[in-house]
Amino acid sequence: MEEIVEIYRKNGGELKEFEKFGGEVDVGYKIEYEKRIADVDVQMFGLISGDLNPVHFDESVASKTKFGGRVVHGMLTTSLVSAAVARMPGLIVLLETYFKYTAPVRIGDTVKVVGEVVEKEKNRYRLDVKCYVGEKVVAEGWVKILSW
Repeated sequence: MEEIVEIYRKNGGELKEFEKFGGEVDVGYKIEYEKRIADVDVQMFGLISGDLNPVHFDESVASKTKFGGRVVHGMLTTSLVSAAVARMPGLIVLLETYFKYTAPVRIGDTVKVVGEVVEKEKNRYRLDVKCYVGEKVVAEGWVKILSW
Protein backbone atom coordinates (compact mmCIF):
# COMPACT_ATOMS: atom_id res chain seq x y z
CA MET A 1 0.00 0.00 0.00
CA GLU A 2 2.86 2.41 0.79
CA GLU A 3 4.02 2.28 -2.84
CA ILE A 4 0.56 3.21 -4.14
CA VAL A 5 0.25 6.01 -1.58
CA GLU A 6 3.61 7.43 -2.69
CA ILE A 7 2.56 7.36 -6.37
CA TYR A 8 -0.76 8.96 -5.45
CA ARG A 9 0.87 11.78 -3.49
CA LYS A 10 3.54 12.37 -6.18
CA ASN A 11 0.70 12.90 -8.65
CA GLY A 12 -1.06 15.52 -6.52
CA GLY A 13 -3.35 13.32 -4.44
CA GLU A 14 -4.31 14.38 -0.94
CA LEU A 15 -4.47 11.53 1.57
CA LYS A 16 -5.93 12.43 4.94
CA GLU A 17 -5.16 10.45 8.06
CA PHE A 18 -8.12 8.35 9.18
CA GLU A 19 -9.27 9.79 12.50
CA LYS A 20 -12.55 9.13 14.28
CA PHE A 21 -14.79 12.02 15.31
CA GLY A 22 -15.60 12.35 19.00
CA GLY A 23 -18.86 12.66 20.87
CA GLU A 24 -21.97 10.57 21.26
CA VAL A 25 -24.11 10.01 18.18
CA ASP A 26 -27.75 11.03 18.51
CA VAL A 27 -30.22 13.18 16.60
CA GLY A 28 -28.50 16.50 15.96
CA TYR A 29 -24.97 15.01 15.77
CA LYS A 30 -23.02 16.81 13.01
CA ILE A 31 -20.16 15.77 10.77
CA GLU A 32 -17.84 17.66 8.43
CA TYR A 33 -15.13 16.43 6.10
CA GLU A 34 -13.38 17.99 3.15
CA LYS A 35 -10.96 16.99 0.43
CA ARG A 36 -9.43 18.61 -2.64
CA ILE A 37 -10.15 16.58 -5.77
CA ALA A 38 -7.01 16.23 -7.91
CA ASP A 39 -6.73 14.95 -11.47
CA VAL A 40 -5.19 11.75 -10.08
CA ASP A 41 -8.44 11.18 -8.11
CA VAL A 42 -10.48 11.38 -11.31
CA GLN A 43 -8.07 9.08 -13.13
CA MET A 44 -8.03 6.46 -10.38
CA PHE A 45 -11.79 6.62 -9.85
CA GLY A 46 -12.33 6.13 -13.58
CA LEU A 47 -10.00 3.12 -13.62
CA ILE A 48 -11.51 1.57 -10.50
CA SER A 49 -15.14 2.15 -11.45
CA GLY A 50 -14.78 1.66 -15.18
CA ASP A 51 -16.49 5.02 -15.78
CA LEU A 52 -14.28 6.40 -18.53
CA ASN A 53 -16.87 8.88 -19.82
CA PRO A 54 -15.00 11.52 -21.89
CA VAL A 55 -16.69 14.33 -19.93
CA HIS A 56 -14.28 13.40 -17.11
CA PHE A 57 -11.15 12.82 -19.20
CA ASP A 58 -11.20 14.61 -22.57
CA GLU A 59 -11.15 18.41 -22.41
CA SER A 60 -11.99 18.80 -26.12
CA VAL A 61 -15.11 16.64 -25.76
CA ALA A 62 -16.09 18.07 -22.35
CA SER A 63 -15.69 21.68 -23.56
CA LYS A 64 -18.59 21.11 -25.99
CA THR A 65 -20.99 20.15 -23.18
CA LYS A 66 -23.06 22.43 -20.99
CA PHE A 67 -20.26 22.11 -18.40
CA GLY A 68 -17.76 23.81 -20.70
CA GLY A 69 -14.93 21.51 -19.59
CA ARG A 70 -13.99 18.41 -17.66
CA VAL A 71 -15.93 17.61 -14.50
CA VAL A 72 -15.40 15.24 -11.59
CA HIS A 73 -17.52 12.08 -11.44
CA GLY A 74 -20.64 12.73 -9.35
CA MET A 75 -20.13 9.48 -7.49
CA LEU A 76 -16.52 10.42 -6.71
CA THR A 77 -17.87 13.61 -5.15
CA THR A 78 -20.44 11.78 -3.01
CA SER A 79 -17.95 9.04 -2.09
CA LEU A 80 -16.60 11.66 0.30
CA VAL A 81 -19.83 11.23 2.26
CA SER A 82 -18.77 7.64 2.88
CA ALA A 83 -15.38 8.88 4.09
CA ALA A 84 -17.15 11.30 6.45
CA VAL A 85 -19.58 8.82 8.02
CA ALA A 86 -16.80 6.23 8.44
CA ARG A 87 -15.17 8.68 10.84
CA MET A 88 -18.19 8.72 13.16
CA PRO A 89 -17.80 6.94 16.51
CA GLY A 90 -18.24 3.18 16.37
CA LEU A 91 -17.90 0.75 13.49
CA ILE A 92 -19.95 2.22 10.65
CA VAL A 93 -21.61 0.40 7.74
CA LEU A 94 -23.32 2.36 4.97
CA LEU A 95 -26.76 0.82 4.28
CA GLU A 96 -28.53 3.15 1.87
CA THR A 97 -27.92 6.41 0.00
CA TYR A 98 -29.77 8.98 -2.06
CA PHE A 99 -28.10 11.92 -3.79
CA LYS A 100 -29.13 14.65 -6.17
CA TYR A 101 -26.30 16.33 -8.09
CA THR A 102 -26.92 20.07 -8.37
CA ALA A 103 -23.72 21.58 -9.81
CA PRO A 104 -20.51 20.34 -11.42
CA VAL A 105 -17.30 19.82 -9.47
CA ARG A 106 -14.06 20.75 -11.23
CA ILE A 107 -10.65 19.18 -10.87
CA GLY A 108 -8.84 21.13 -8.15
CA ASP A 109 -12.04 21.98 -6.24
CA THR A 110 -12.26 21.28 -2.53
CA VAL A 111 -15.46 19.45 -1.65
CA LYS A 112 -16.80 19.86 1.87
CA VAL A 113 -19.30 17.32 3.23
CA VAL A 114 -21.67 18.51 5.95
CA GLY A 115 -24.10 16.10 7.57
CA GLU A 116 -26.48 15.86 10.47
CA VAL A 117 -28.20 12.91 12.12
CA VAL A 118 -31.94 13.46 11.69
CA GLU A 119 -33.30 10.02 12.68
CA LYS A 120 -32.23 7.29 15.10
CA GLU A 121 -33.66 3.81 15.56
CA LYS A 122 -31.54 1.65 17.87
CA ASN A 123 -28.13 1.57 16.18
CA ARG A 124 -29.35 2.81 12.78
CA TYR A 125 -29.14 6.44 11.81
CA ARG A 126 -30.21 8.62 8.93
CA LEU A 127 -28.14 11.70 8.10
CA ASP A 128 -29.08 14.53 5.80
CA VAL A 129 -25.96 15.52 3.86
CA LYS A 130 -24.79 18.25 1.52
CA CYS A 131 -21.59 18.56 -0.47
CA TYR A 132 -20.27 22.06 -1.07
CA VAL A 133 -17.66 23.72 -3.22
CA GLY A 134 -17.24 27.04 -1.50
CA GLU A 135 -20.77 28.20 -0.67
CA LYS A 136 -22.36 26.31 -3.59
CA VAL A 137 -24.21 23.03 -2.95
CA VAL A 138 -22.99 20.53 -5.56
CA ALA A 139 -24.81 17.46 -4.20
CA GLU A 140 -27.39 16.82 -1.51
CA GLY A 141 -29.29 13.88 -0.12
CA TRP A 142 -29.21 11.43 2.73
CA VAL A 143 -27.55 8.25 3.97
CA LYS A 144 -28.61 5.51 6.32
CA ILE A 145 -25.93 3.85 8.40
CA LEU A 146 -25.55 1.07 10.95
CA SER A 147 -23.25 1.64 13.91
CA TRP A 148 -21.80 -0.88 16.38
